[in-house]
Amino acid sequence: MAFADDLLALAQDIANLPSERRQVNLRRAVSTAYYALFHLRVSEATLNWARPELRPMLGRLFDRGQIHSASNAKKAALNRYFKTSPPSGPERIIAEHLEIAEAEASELIELVTAAFASWRAIREEPDAQAFLLSMLGTKARERKSSVQELS
Repeated sequence: MAFADDLLALAQDIANLPSERRQVNLRRAVSTAYYALFHLRVSEATLNWARPELRPMLGRLFDRGQIHSASNAKKAALNRYFKTSPPSGPERIIAEHLEIAEAEASELIELVTAAFASWRAIREEPDAQAFLLSMLGTKARERKSSVQELS
C-alpha cells in the first residue's frame, strides 16, 4: 500500500503548491488522488492472493472500467441500505466508510463523464471552437480577434 500512500501524499502536495497555475495544480492533484485510490484498491485486492510473487501480475489484470462499474454498483447498494435507516453498529460503520470512499471517486468520475458528454454535444458550435482556440494562448486570441474583425 506504500505506493498508493505516496501517490495520495503527492496529490496533497500538488494541491497545496503556491502557484499562478492553481487550476492546473488542482486538476493534477485530483487525477493523482484518483490514481492513488485505484492503486489502494488494487493493492488491497491483491493482498488476498495467496501467492505473493504473482500479486503484481494479478494487479495488472484489474480494469479501470470494471472498477468504475463495481463502484457504481456499491454506491447503489449503499444508498438502498441507508434508506432502510439501519441501526448503529459495526455494519453501519463499515457502510458509512464505504459510502465516503465511493462518493468522492464516483462524483469526480461523473463530473468528467458529464464534461465529455457536454463537449460532444457542443463540439461543432462556434463558441466551443472559439474556446478551443482560447487555450492556445495570447497570440491565438489576437488572431481570433483579427479574424472576427475581418468577418
